[in-house]
Amino acid sequence: MYIGLAVLLLVLLVLSLRKCSQKTAHTVLLVLLFVNLALHFLKQAFPPYINDFPNSLIRSGLQNICAVSTVLFPFIYLFRKQNVLHDFAYFIGMCGGIGALAYPTEALGMPVFAFDTIRFYICHSLLVMVPVAAAILGVYRPRLRVFWTVPLIFMAWETIIALYEAFIVGTGLVPNAKLVDLLNPGFRNSSFEFGVRPDFAWAAKIFHPFVPTFLRTDYWNINGGKPFYFPVLWLIGPAIVYTTPVYVLFSSPFWIYELVKRRGKRGKTADHQSGEERGKSAQKDENP
Repeated sequence: MYIGLAVLLLVLLVLSLRKCSQKTAHTVLLVLLFVNLALHFLKQAFPPYINDFPNSLIRSGLQNICAVSTVLFPFIYLFRKQNVLHDFAYFIGMCGGIGALAYPTEALGMPVFAFDTIRFYICHSLLVMVPVAAAILGVYRPRLRVFWTVPLIFMAWETIIALYEAFIVGTGLVPNAKLVDLLNPGFRNSSFEFGVRPDFAWAAKIFHPFVPTFLRTDYWNINGGKPFYFPVLWLIGPAIVYTTPVYVLFSSPFWIYELVKRRGKRGKTADHQSGEERGKSAQKDENP
């Protein structure tokens, strides 16, 4: 139900902004992102977070890909001139938002009309809706030539998550946890920054072929024989292999459109110039 509603709202958003100026469309999309950011913190005032306050504050942080996107997107969109972060926002918004909507972990088992269920779907829908609307409206269109930056920025996203996890565990904000616990892929690790989670064991088959053995070897027996991955670094290979083609695929409707449009303009310019040359030639013939 919520996914269908999100699609409908995206269509209405695009239709309502298509005749507006680029500046107005950008402002509206920016406001939506700041509303999303506000919801990320306002959830603390409602169950189940308020029942565990202030311990629940760590869940309004940077604990997973969508949380990082929610916090950073508004500030990325503050820059009116397009840069590689806008291209990445389109990619990670599509991946993270669609992934969360397809497998809504935080909303599973919650009443359909509970505040946090509604908030969950609004927040993750906006991560998809805003970049897609921006692309359709021409505010920020994903570009093919920046594809090589996607795995690099993805690694930065994962690094932010890993550092945040290290901070909240190291400062005692996560009860009864030690920093070494983070090296256990089954402990927290919502975005695979510390390895393949046990509940996603099947993912090892598609990730491990691109992970060098030395990045999965526990040389110091830190993890007591349990699966071990060098935090974040183990993702370098999978990030290059998977994020690049997915970005090219997701962005293809827009960069293909831009390519066709540019070629059409070149063709019209060439025809116009050719027509002018024929006209000048005809004038010369008439006036020898």
